[in-house]
Amino acid sequence: MDVESINRLLDEAVPFSRMVGARVTSVGSEQAEALLPAAPERLNHVGTVHAVAQFGLGEVAAGALILAAFAEYQAQGYVPVLADAAIHYRKPSSGDLRAIARLPAEEQDHIRIELHQTARARFTLPVQLVNSEGAVTTELEVTWVMLQPGV
Repeated sequence: MDVESINRLLDEAVPFSRMVGARVTSVGSEQAEALLPAAPERLNHVGTVHAVAQFGLGEVAAGALILAAFAEYQAQGYVPVLADAAIHYRKPSSGDLRAIARLPAEEQDHIRIELHQTARARFTLPVQLVNSEGAVTTELEVTWVMLQPGV
């Protein structure tokens, strides 16, 4: 699945992702990246990027990676659902932010085995948010469940 297709799918299937304003910029077999451009409407009361905007950026990157990595399961009716998340704000965020989500191929293989055996899988993706200088400002652990509704 390419970047344009993922952005279109996110816009159509998850209307809230349009509101966040993050766009997927790259996607590979084990990593996806999304960008949240600086904008005044994304700031909090102290002039840094609002916590909810940061979380939304991280979720978009993680969701993009899941869409790309498990497209064959989604074609079979499986859907990814966010189940849990932890977010750690390491330093104030300002300017453009980039989110990097990773899921190694070995973990993807374990997820596929679990899906094959139980028709559902629970897994966690790490996501880092970095500023334009490359400093990590925020880290997330986003836990998803991949399942078939009604099964």
